[in-house]
Amino acid sequence: MSFNVITIFFLLPSLITLIVLRIRRQPWTKIFALLGWQLGAPVYYLWALGFVLVSALPLLAIALFVFPDLYQHPAPGTTLYDYARLGFSFFSVLSAFLYEFFYTALGEEVFFRGLLGGWLMRRFGFWVGNLLQTLIFLVPHLLILLAGLNLWPLLILQFLAGWLLGWLRYKSGSILPGMVMHSLVNTLSDLLAMLMG
Repeated sequence: MSFNVITIFFLLPSLITLIVLRIRRQPWTKIFALLGWQLGAPVYYLWALGFVLVSALPLLAIALFVFPDLYQHPAPGTTLYDYARLGFSFFSVLSAFLYEFFYTALGEEVFFRGLLGGWLMRRFGFWVGNLLQTLIFLVPHLLILLAGLNLWPLLILQFLAGWLLGWLRYKSGSILPGMVMHSLVNTLSDLLAMLMG
């Protein structure tokens, strides 16, 4: 499985930061803590799973009642389209999770929560820093509107997800619980396409 260009784009600033900090002889533990590249306490993985379960209901409501066509007839070229064509099986769900983990969550969590969110929250405190990283995270997701202005309610979910992912980063000191949450929520969306498409 290779990385896509967007993932590499999101990984580069953190890798450059890592190199610069190592050149300045910063210890690995400090660098990893600054970037959120550490495990974090197990309780925050449970929080992440709880957030996934809470996210499942609005996602299901959107799929069934608000945008059923988005899942029943996904647009070609989207991951929902690809997974709708695969159909439901253990391997298609595993494939979706691995795709979401390495292609989507990895780059976005390393950049938005690890580097940017970590810096903003250290600089401005949790409330302002997390709000700023959430708003910045929302910017590339505005592209959803190119598929149709009626999709704007999805931006509310993106905003809430960005805020919760930032909370996980702040509390755990790690991007990994957020990566798990991000991957599982996206996989749930793919699963709905497999079942409804």
